[in-house]
Amino acid sequence: MSQSQTFILAIGAFQGLVLFALLISDKRVSYASKLLGLQCLFISTTFALPLIVDANESITSWLIGPLVFLPACYGALTYLYCRTAITGSSLKYSDLLHLVPLGICYLLNYDIVLSAEKAYSFVRLPETIEFRHTITKIVYYGQIVVYVALLIRLVGQYQLKAKQTLSSYNPDIFMWLWSLIAFTGLFWGLKMLFYFLKLPSAINILADLLLVLLVYSIAFIQWRNPSFFHVKQLKNELASPSQSESNQPSEGVLDQEMRSNFLQLVQERVKERALYRDSDLTLATLADDIGINVHHLSETLNQQGGKNFNQFINEYRVAEVCQQLEQKSDRKLVDLALDAGFSSRSSFNAIFKKITGKTPSLFRQQLG
Repeated sequence: MSQSQTFILAIGAFQGLVLFALLISDKRVSYASKLLGLQCLFISTTFALPLIVDANESITSWLIGPLVFLPACYGALTYLYCRTAITGSSLKYSDLLHLVPLGICYLLNYDIVLSAEKAYSFVRLPETIEFRHTITKIVYYGQIVVYVALLIRLVGQYQLKAKQTLSSYNPDIFMWLWSLIAFTGLFWGLKMLFYFLKLPSAINILADLLLVLLVYSIAFIQWRNPSFFHVKQLKNELASPSQSESNQPSEGVLDQEMRSNFLQLVQERVKERALYRDSDLTLATLADDIGINVHHLSETLNQQGGKNFNQFINEYRVAEVCQQLEQKSDRKLVDLALDAGFSSRSSFNAIFKKITGKTPSLFRQQLG
């Protein structure tokens, strides 16, 4: 093992233990943070495994068997972390099914798990023609392909649902989650290329370095800001979809005149009562306030208004902030944003620039 690889592995193992301790012991962190802390611990042991094998000491060699197959649950942990981080929900008993790949690896290789000598021989000479080891490789590497696909589907669905039903959330959350998925796929892709194509060890070192930078940087962010990936109210919107939506066909059921009348009603009500100032406003609460069907409201905004619920409400918020700035208000931008209904500075900046093409600061400066 090269000196650079030893250094990266040692740093990765140490950082993992530190972040595990921080995320588990801190009382203010979220449920997702504790799950991420567990993943940091597992990744830490994976970094430590080559060091244990290289040391060749009998005192620690018994750890090789249990640790060598542990990455078979990394796909599941990443998936569960993203789900709990976005919605704030807790794990369910049915989530134990995600441990099936790890269980298969342990069952197929119980002798390796229980025998330090066999485990050491396995990791030093992993090439084998045994059928059970072939199945183990398929499960070990196949699970990440499955979970990357599930992650893409999961984040895509949540992002679409947030746009359709929530008036306020930080769009940067999903940018980070897509980055997490991309780096997860890249890490495992490099590992597979190194293992199956016998590429230079530099590829394996690069993969380990990516994992250190990615997972531990996200863990540090999560520790500093426990609600970083949480999309407020999305859990309730996903858990209890409206009955009216589930009973309606997916295609439009309103004619042109009805959609036009509904849109005019919604625009008048939102503007007159400044409903957009409620940062917790959702599609369901707006429909209930106006007294129309949720499905009809969604159809009206999308087909008649040409925008989703999130865009529709945020245009009113941006318009109010612009009006305040045009009237030479000397209040702080963040205060104007919060009063207009934005839930955070970051979401305000992103949405304001998307709608006006300028940052809030530049907009004010050009007026000034």
